[in-house]
Amino acid sequence: MRRLLLAFLTAGVLSTGYTAQDKQKVNLFERQLHQDVKMLTEKIQKLYGLHVKECAPSEIAKAEAFIDAIDGLSYIDPDTGQITRTDIKSVDKILYKNKAKKYIALAREKVYSDQDGDGIPCYQEIEQGTNPFEPEKKVSKAELKEGEVAKVEKKGEKKKGYQPLKLHARIHFDFDKYNIKKDYLPYLNVITRYLKAHDQLKIKIVGYTDSIGSKEYNDRLARKRAETIKKYLIDHGISPERIEILGKGKEEYLFDNDTSLNRFTNRRAEFFVMEPTEGR
Repeated sequence: MRRLLLAFLTAGVLSTGYTAQDKQKVNLFERQLHQDVKMLTEKIQKLYGLHVKECAPSEIAKAEAFIDAIDGLSYIDPDTGQITRTDIKSVDKILYKNKAKKYIALAREKVYSDQDGDGIPCYQEIEQGTNPFEPEKKVSKAELKEGEVAKVEKKGEKKKGYQPLKLHARIHFDFDKYNIKKDYLPYLNVITRYLKAHDQLKIKIVGYTDSIGSKEYNDRLARKRAETIKKYLIDHGISPERIEILGKGKEEYLFDNDTSLNRFTNRRAEFFVMEPTEGR
């Protein structure tokens, strides 16, 4: 009976073309990947102890997003509106691991760097209560008084509302589609993490199309692209009140529409993270 069972299992392996040696290689790859991810996660935790959230918020958010992506990505099925999880190929797992490693290195560099030129590393400035992005200098009482007056005048000039931050992202779409390509999910996860870490911020999403088709159809398609991304952010924990969407359709092309690559580049959604102005 044991011989028959062994013969059956051997035949099954040969029929599928998947040998015990192949399985061993897969297991070794997954084990090594797990160890690498664990090491990178530990590095992130150490950086959090050094105020990386304040010194390098964008870099650490990207690192964590790529680590999350290794276990699989979620995307919205445009037909059902449901979130579907997809497995990641081994080559993509390696790519995401390397990207996470890169952004951890960049975050660490910012943590230990003197970002305002006053000779003090970023993490030390935060610990001593000074601004790591503005050099400390001594000022006279007269200068201080003048500065306070100027600050009040400047504050009075600002209008209530939100103004755009430098954080800006863009993703692209296939022809006549508004579903999110899985290639861009790590970047959406970066934005999600950033918005969760900064709950005072809002985000504006603007959808665009290429030049093919009528203006009316492209206006609807552009808005659907923005709506799909809005739904993704909401499903991942961002309040709808913090999200503004706009469909511009056949407007503001990045390139001419003479080639398929240029048209693909024009079919996009752009993200503008907004912060409240003073006085709001």
